[in-house]
Amino acid sequence: MDQSLLPNIYDFISHTYPFSQLDTLAKDAVATAVKISYHSPDDVLDNEQLTGAGLYMVRVGAAEEINKSDNSLRARLGVGDSFGYSQINKQGESDYKITFLENTLLYFISKQMLQFLINKNKTVGEYFNSKEWVRLSSTHKNNEESNTIPSFTERTVSSVCSTDVVIINEETTIQNTALQISQMHTDVALISNDNSTLQGIVTKSDITARAVATGLDIKRPIRDIMSRTVLTVDGKRPIYDALELMVMHNIKCLPVLDGNKIIGTVTTRQLLTHSQLQAVYLNKDIQNAPDLEKLIKISKHKKEVFETLVETGVEPRIVQKVMSHFCDLYCQRILQLAEENFGKAPCAYAFAAAGSLARNEVQFLSDQDNCIITERDLTETERKYFADLSDFVCKSLDKCGYPLCDGHFMACNPKWCQGYSTWTHYYDSWISNTNEDAILNSSVFLDMRCLYGDEFLVTKLRQHLIKAVASNSRFLATLMKISANVTPPIGTFRQFVLTKDGKNNPSLNIKKQAINLIVEIARLYGLSAGTLKCDTYLRLEDAVKHDLIKEDEFRELYEAYTFLNKVRFKHQLQSLKSGSPMSNHLEPSVLSQFERNHLRDAFRIIARHQQAALFRFTGGIGILG
Repeated sequence: MDQSLLPNIYDFISHTYPFSQLDTLAKDAVATAVKISYHSPDDVLDNEQLTGAGLYMVRVGAAEEINKSDNSLRARLGVGDSFGYSQINKQGESDYKITFLENTLLYFISKQMLQFLINKNKTVGEYFNSKEWVRLSSTHKNNEESNTIPSFTERTVSSVCSTDVVIINEETTIQNTALQISQMHTDVALISNDNSTLQGIVTKSDITARAVATGLDIKRPIRDIMSRTVLTVDGKRPIYDALELMVMHNIKCLPVLDGNKIIGTVTTRQLLTHSQLQAVYLNKDIQNAPDLEKLIKISKHKKEVFETLVETGVEPRIVQKVMSHFCDLYCQRILQLAEENFGKAPCAYAFAAAGSLARNEVQFLSDQDNCIITERDLTETERKYFADLSDFVCKSLDKCGYPLCDGHFMACNPKWCQGYSTWTHYYDSWISNTNEDAILNSSVFLDMRCLYGDEFLVTKLRQHLIKAVASNSRFLATLMKISANVTPPIGTFRQFVLTKDGKNNPSLNIKKQAINLIVEIARLYGLSAGTLKCDTYLRLEDAVKHDLIKEDEFRELYEAYTFLNKVRFKHQLQSLKSGSPMSNHLEPSVLSQFERNHLRDAFRIIARHQQAALFRFTGGIGILG
């Protein structure tokens, strides 16, 4: 090889994942070992050129992988893409061939050199793992573009918690407990009879509310006022697990345990010091807002929370749960304001979330999907009450940054503000008739969660749905066929995509063409398993428990769903920072090589699971081509 080419090869290796993760010596070794080949349009690589050979990387040009079994397109390859690894342990006939679309320059790394690198570097080994989900899981810690993520995102709760904590016996008097809390300049005491195992917790406010305000003798033992049911967090967990618990349960201090042993406490102040997050404090601001104007003002902080969560590398699932929790709080406070304005409801009712909020999967672009279920059919006067209430709630949510639903799947639409019996009729009609248009237009309500009011109405309705689905397999088959009308864009590179955005430009609709497909697969398995849960991750877990999918298949869908949301949130964050309109459409030019490589893995996983679900629910009718 011409030695003058080495600097160019080294530079390419240094900027191509996962080789960019190698140390300088290993990069030198790879650059020296690279072989270069040139190919013209219509040249072909086949059989022994691929089987048992090594790894090819496209340096300049473009090519196609063609399946030899049916001559179908396997993938299109551009600069930085690689091929050959899947054939590295084969002999003789290769599974696919490579045809070149234009003049192309390839870099080649032999099987022996690649195996050396895989054994030497964990990142390289994970990247070339035969399982897509392993490759996707490696992106959580090895994303070459995430070097701006502060190191604290990988820190454990024990690394930030305080070990200077008041631990007292349950026989300690209320007065002495208050004294020790004051001397330690803290707000909480943990109760343990053996100075290790947690029996309970008491705070300054507990002493004030449960002892001082009620005139209880302060010589009484602390056990009389302590809380015995205590939320705790394992010290080995990441700090955002503690944040999630605090946000979800509106608490400011968590005991930290190692197994069953007390090791300290973690407070919102400590988390904020290490994460710069304001999420915890938004809880009380929303709950205590005196009017709609204050809620609208507070809503501007949602942007800061979303930005910080994504910037600091928080797992997408937690981002969605935190954003969903805020939406829950807005709905609940607005409904309280509505009842203050319109008076007490004439009958029991539930205000329920549908769609992404029901699944706890809200993100910055989520709109409203909701409904009202009343305990009985309504009179005209009662309908007027709920019409006024729902109109106020939906318009107020819109003003707080939760846009009105374009499809009008909201409680302010009279169709979706109905008595329980009407809702059961809706479900029975959708399930028995299996009309594709009706199901497609109403599938948003297959996910439902109570936000306010009589939770039993929602639970009972979900139980009715599960029972009706169990007696009509055609319904699930219809749902699966509708879902399979959209397929992931496998096999593309520069124009990843087969849809148009609002400006008629080619783009990847990451929501429609990928994320929603996993949501729909999980929904099918959830309904089939008879679970009342709506969360996509939890539905997949229950699918494993009911032996509908295997553990490895769960890992595939879990990692694909997580990675796709990471990509979506990253690009939404970039739009927020640049002031450009946010969208689920990603232009090919904004996708990095790293993202393209792993998006292909995610797309292959989705396509495989679509096929498996089609066979399971339809017997293969309408199977993907």
